[in-house]
Amino acid sequence: MKRGTITVFLSLSLTIILSLIGAVIESARYSALRMRTEMIMEMGLMSIFAEYNRELLKDYDLLFIDTTYGSGKADISATEDHLQSYMQYNGRPAKGILSFGLDEIMALDVEKAELTQYSYASDQGGREFKRQAIHAVRDHFGLGIVEKLKRNATDYEKSGIKDFDTDKKRQAVEKELKGVDLKVEKCPVDEVYDERPGIIEKLVSGGVSVSDKKLDLKNTASHRDLRQGAGVIRPESNPDSLVNDLLFDAYLKWKMSSYINDLSHESCSYELEYILNGKNTDQANFRDTVFKLFVIREAADTMAVFKDEGKKGQCEALAAVISLLLLNPEIEEPLADMLLFTWGFAESVVDMRTLLKGGRIPVIKEGKDFRIKLAAELPLFLSIPVSKGDNESGLDYGDYCLMLLATENKTKKVMRAMDIIEMNMRTKEGNKGFRMDGCIDYAEADVSLKAKKGYSFTIRRDYSYEEIIE
Repeated sequence: MKRGTITVFLSLSLTIILSLIGAVIESARYSALRMRTEMIMEMGLMSIFAEYNRELLKDYDLLFIDTTYGSGKADISATEDHLQSYMQYNGRPAKGILSFGLDEIMALDVEKAELTQYSYASDQGGREFKRQAIHAVRDHFGLGIVEKLKRNATDYEKSGIKDFDTDKKRQAVEKELKGVDLKVEKCPVDEVYDERPGIIEKLVSGGVSVSDKKLDLKNTASHRDLRQGAGVIRPESNPDSLVNDLLFDAYLKWKMSSYINDLSHESCSYELEYILNGKNTDQANFRDTVFKLFVIREAADTMAVFKDEGKKGQCEALAAVISLLLLNPEIEEPLADMLLFTWGFAESVVDMRTLLKGGRIPVIKEGKDFRIKLAAELPLFLSIPVSKGDNESGLDYGDYCLMLLATENKTKKVMRAMDIIEMNMRTKEGNKGFRMDGCIDYAEADVSLKAKKGYSFTIRRDYSYEEIIE
């Protein structure tokens, strides 16, 4: 046997050295635990944000966590439980595996996970939903759509249609002709205007099939009290700017069904029309939309007729003949104007029939764009054949609906759009209790974790789908 010796000095030195090594190791462990805490937090947040509603993304290009998780009841605490579960798993990934206790060195247990802030899709009148919808349009159509939408809006603003009061101007002319019996040969005024009172009903029911669905609105976003979240936390731009409003309207045309864009949705066939009018039946929404579009087209066509020298000449010549037949030369000028109003009215009816067939009509017509070429054709306006391919240029039914949307209340548009999404989502399996004020796209979380030997960590982080979208 060999004997060894150690000096007192060495023994004391080794004690200090080993203590230092132990302290360095423990310090490294503590730093590693802190780093693991941040990693676990990031993985936990990314995991709950990976649980977005798949149907909502597929149908509407929207990324939201549905806090009902198919249960039918929206509850933010369910999301907190999911976060805690994911973090707990990542804090002890070797749990249940034969590891001889080595996993305990870096193990972390989650004591509490709480969402301190979160943004619902419906917050601030649906601005979170609107923000994502705007992103979806930009991503799908590209930046070129912005210029197209601005050009259409500018053309409409410059056209003067909004300021042209057809009824008021026509009534002034009618007042001048009051008491004059115009029912003479070659005068189309009375014959055409006899159709005015029921023209919308004829447009709606004459040869077109209209949905008879009734909308169940009693538990939709615009008809109930909504949960409130933190709202838009980090907006990169104003969702209510002019350009973003145009983009949101384009989103509605893209994603919502309408009379000429049947998406086979069960709850409502005329979704774009509902957003415009808010009625509880497809028929009522369609009828009101047709009336509003008819007002636009009548004003536009009447303006165009009055500016067309050829048509003015025809009407003046016809008015001269009729006033001569009536032995009343004083009515020649107002009668010529009345014929021009009649022409504008008849042309607008042809336009509406074309739009309802899926055709296109320019905002402001030139001579070549008119379907009624001669004043003598005015009494035949209801029998003029129309088809989808009448005009390759111009705007279609959906584009004209965009004009109407531009004048609607911003909040009403967003809320009614959320109504439609809720109604459609509830028809899908596992989404019976779906509600937009149960969907979040931003969350800030506070989490407390504990390690062996009493180390405790508290961490706060936030995350949103905006980071993914951007």
